[in-house]
Amino acid sequence: MPLPWLRAVFSSTLGAERDPAFAAEMVSVNQRRLRVFAPLMAVVHAAHVVHFAALGAERAALGPTTLLWRDGLVAAHAAMVPLALFGAWIVWRSTSEALLRWVAPAAAGLWLVHGAVCASLDQLVVANLTAYQGYCLGIPVIYYLGRRATLGAYAAAAATMLAGLLFLQTRPEALASNLPPYLTITVVGVALSWLLEGARRREFGQRRVIESQREQLAALNSGLEQRVREQVAEILAHSQDADRLNAELQRANAQLQAQVRSRSAELSLALSRLARATAIDDTLAAGTVLGDRFVIEGPLGAGGMGVVYRGHDQVTNQLVAIKVIQAGVSRGQDALRRFLREAGAAASVTHPAVVRMLHLDVSGEGLVFQVQELIEGETLSQRMQRPWPAGDAARLAAALCDALAAAHEQGIAHLDVKPQNLMLVERAPGLKLLDFGIARLFEAAALGDDTKSVGRVLGTPAYMAPEQADGREHAGAPADLYATGVLLFRLLTGAVPFEGSTPRETLQRHLFEVAPDVRGLASSVPGELALLIARCLEKSPAARPTARELQAKLAALADELGAPSLESLRASASLETVELA
Repeated sequence: MPLPWLRAVFSSTLGAERDPAFAAEMVSVNQRRLRVFAPLMAVVHAAHVVHFAALGAERAALGPTTLLWRDGLVAAHAAMVPLALFGAWIVWRSTSEALLRWVAPAAAGLWLVHGAVCASLDQLVVANLTAYQGYCLGIPVIYYLGRRATLGAYAAAAATMLAGLLFLQTRPEALASNLPPYLTITVVGVALSWLLEGARRREFGQRRVIESQREQLAALNSGLEQRVREQVAEILAHSQDADRLNAELQRANAQLQAQVRSRSAELSLALSRLARATAIDDTLAAGTVLGDRFVIEGPLGAGGMGVVYRGHDQVTNQLVAIKVIQAGVSRGQDALRRFLREAGAAASVTHPAVVRMLHLDVSGEGLVFQVQELIEGETLSQRMQRPWPAGDAARLAAALCDALAAAHEQGIAHLDVKPQNLMLVERAPGLKLLDFGIARLFEAAALGDDTKSVGRVLGTPAYMAPEQADGREHAGAPADLYATGVLLFRLLTGAVPFEGSTPRETLQRHLFEVAPDVRGLASSVPGELALLIARCLEKSPAARPTARELQAKLAALADELGAPSLESLRASASLETVELA
């Protein structure tokens, strides 16, 4: 073995840097153990003195060798009694740090030498190393010995044992058989002491890391608590201002809704005069200004309620959608009343998925117009060329139900939920619900609202609930859930559940036929979603779920199926192809 390598090994072993905190703890451990073991060992040594002492006739009967052996053991144990008691006295009474630091290693070394002396005396009568072996293996377990102290103690014990073997073991064969175990026991004792020293050092280091982390965590928690206290104090300091602002916002919102309703009432009073006005062309030319504020830019579309134009608000400098209805004799008062109900209903619902109503007025030419936010997107009907995946359909219907729930909580039913009235947009929540043209305050309906169309069927036949189909007056929120079920059925299968050759036949099928199972056309639809659709298509309004209940279940199902956000569908080029049964 190269000399530099050997020197490095011994240098690292003998000159290992000591951790003062670890050394102090080990000194404390040694003191506690010595307080117990020193008195105990004094008793053990005294018992050995009594056991091996030869007195009177017994002494005369023993041979010289045996007598020498027993007298030697008595002397060895008798010498250890005062030493053990002295060690106990030091750890109990002394205040000297240096003395306390070295008393345990010194005691351990003395007991190792004592074990070697006893094993050497045993060579007079028996060739064994039991006493030496016991002390070599027991001392490292009981006491902590540093690496230098270990080498010193075991070197002294090994030298004593070697001298005893050479001078007291007279049989060559016994000497030859004891030398290898003697060396092995010594090396094992040193190795055991070092292993235990390393284990104690690692355990101490781990405890210190844990304690350090605990202190850091306590400091962090203290800092967080201080920050929380500061933030709470700041929040409390501003809470009165926040409450005042919220109260002002609520008052302003209530005033806006009251103004819209008041304006709707004023417009209703003007219907008689407007009905007598001369009919003019529905189509307005680009550049026409309505209400001295809104400039017509061009038509966006037309429907049963009127014509929708793209316009510009000269006050806010924003693009808007302007819905115009001709109030002449060709239109009639009923269409105007429905238009005004739409304005009142839309103004009452505040939800990101409901188109926002901005203004309502009548022009000098007798044109009633409603101004809404301009929605950039595409209608759902443009995305229904083929069936949707179940997760995407559930995500869209969940957003729709969230908007319907907000309307229902205001006492408003839409009553014309269909793909043409739904727009996909790129901003959250990804959907806009349009056209409250036949919505009504069904709380007011119970009070005999004179704007009701008694016995008339309003809506789109393919999406109408049975209570709408037979012209009953109490069609309300459950009808929107029925239409949602039809919409989901069509999204998943590409077809509506009830379809006839005429509108009347379609309405009859809504009234009297049981809705088919969606899985008959699309076998991949999850059973939970199929069950929700079946509940929505129940003939009895009371058997259908509420919008809020359906929204929660559809959102959870969409999450479970891993469906993306709804706004991402608008940005995607196409939907995934779904195989039908």
